[in-house]
Formats: sequence, C-alpha cells, structure tokens
Amino acid sequence: MTTLGYDEHDESYLDDTYDEFTPPPLYRCINAESKWDPQIDLAPTFSVLTDFEQQINALCVKQKDPHDRLEALLDTFYSKWLFSASGLKVPEHKINSLSYTLTMRSGSVTTLGILLTHLLEQAHLDASVCINQGDISVHVAISDEEGYIIEPSSGQQSWYIIPENADEENGQEQEPLELIYNDEVYKLFLAQQKWSFISENKFGHALVCVELLMELLGDDPYERRDRGYLLNQLDCPKMARDDLQFFIDECPDDPAIEIIQHQLEELEDNNKTHH
Repeated sequence: MTTLGYDEHDESYLDDTYDEFTPPPLYRCINAESKWDPQIDLAPTFSVLTDFEQQINALCVKQKDPHDRLEALLDTFYSKWLFSASGLKVPEHKINSLSYTLTMRSGSVTTLGILLTHLLEQAHLDASVCINQGDISVHVAISDEEGYIIEPSSGQQSWYIIPENADEENGQEQEPLELIYNDEVYKLFLAQQKWSFISENKFGHALVCVELLMELLGDDPYERRDRGYLLNQLDCPKMARDDLQFFIDECPDDPAIEIIQHQLEELEDNNKTHH
C-alpha cells in the first residue's frame, strides 16, 4: 500500500496544470498519449471525463451508504453509459488507449479498470486496480476484512470476507491480491501500450513508451533491452548495440540471453560489413 504524495525527485508533474501533487494515474495515462501522438486533441477526452466526474458527484449526494453507492455507480457505468470490452476489429493500441475508451465507451480490461477505479475513487470509495489470479480486476475495500472484486469488462462483482483465522487455516492456499497504485498503474498502462505498438510495428511509438518507463525506472535492464530492439528496428545500430550489451552485462542468467547475444552478434557483423 502506498501513501498519498509525490516523489520529490520527479519533476515531470510540473508539466501539468493540476496542482502541486502528481495528477491521478488516469490523467497521466491520458496525457501520455500526446507524447507518441503529438497531433492528438485530448480536449474532448477530458470534457467527457469531467462530465462523468460531475455525474458521480451528484450520485454521491443521493447515495450515502457505500454498498448502495457502489451498486449505483456500477449500474451507471455499465447500464447507463454502456461501457464494455471492445468487440470490434480495432487496432490493439486503440483499445489500450484511454482517450479511445472514454470517447467510444469501449476498451481493454486494463483501460476499463483504470477508468472505473478513478470513478470509484471520485465516489469516495477505497478502490484500486489489482491483479487477481493473474487477471486485471478492480478492488473496492469496505473494511480491512471485507470488500468487492470487480471484473472490469462486465462489471461482474464478487463479495469477500476474510475470516479472522484465515492465515492459520488456509492463508497459504489462496493467492493474495496484488493492489496497484499511482506510478504502478501508469507503468502498467505504458507497458501494455509498448507491446501493442511493437506488435503493430509502430516502433517509434513504442520507443516513446520505453523512454517514459525509463523516466520512472531509471536504467532498468529490461527496458534497455527493449529500447535496443526498437533502436535496431529504427536503424540506429550503435545505440542499439550499447543497450543490448548493457542487458547482457546486467542479466547474464536471463533465459533469453542467447537470443539477445545473437542479436548483438548480428549487429556487430552488419557493422563490420558496412566498414
């Protein structure tokens, strides 16, 4: 669990016009889209979001009980606003886009989860994105012992209560929830967009995702590996070699190390050929 606040060494929030704190993860994810698509107009997206937030505020006035508030919000999100997983043949990077999700009311499990979590928090509920048995879900805590798990694409919810003796009896049998907050939500969004761009050969866009991730992670060897691959695809072999060599030096026992070494050798051979 993380506490509210901001990283005093991270000055990226100064580019935003919200307040002295880091903006909510949803806002950061939306704004990131202008990094790889400078021509995008995000004004309609934020206009839709503001309208939704205002409707949630009005809902909170009517629903004081947290259970009733949750039910009313989910009914609004899925039955009134008609949010759902995309069933159209849309490029993966669009489905993974929050601007697309907000304007089209359709998206991936991740974008729906991030948006739903934001709106639940707007409704003063203790909500977070979570990993539940390997899948992205939304967690709403009602107390330390009870809460809801919500499947983002359908709104299907399950209620749970943790028994007092759960750790003694079967605590080892059930995989715990992994709750994701703040920077981790932003990283999840960027990582999924990176892979969707790579799968569609949008290497320049994917490179922007890697650079944004490295602003958060520093010289992470796996991001350096991915950057090396992308730089090679973008005909920047020297920088690609440096990144791949960095990964080999830092992660010599990685299962994919032979593949990376082979890529590096091909770059070296190509370099010798050109000289």
